[in-house]
Amino acid sequence: MHLLEHAFNADFAFVKAWKGDAAGNLIFKGSARNFNPNMCGAAKITVAEVEELVPVGSLDPNQIHIPGIFIQRIFQGNNYEKRVEQLTVRKRN
Repeated sequence: MHLLEHAFNADFAFVKAWKGDAAGNLIFKGSARNFNPNMCGAAKITVAEVEELVPVGSLDPNQIHIPGIFIQRIFQGNNYEKRVEQLTVRKRN
């Protein structure tokens, strides 16, 4: 007995990366490393939004998670709101 799992087949993938360069090389941060790299490779067209867009050659090649060959469009987003849940039941002294 065996199980065959079919690969993802997506027309578009929209991913968010922490840092990227103009050539499309991306570095993910935190839990974005779970599925974003897989979807970059599975989609025909990948659109990447980065928090920080740097010039080509600025990223350390050993730290790049996705090479630019998988990215067709890249842009720098703005006005990020980083929501972190904090339960507060009383004021701190």
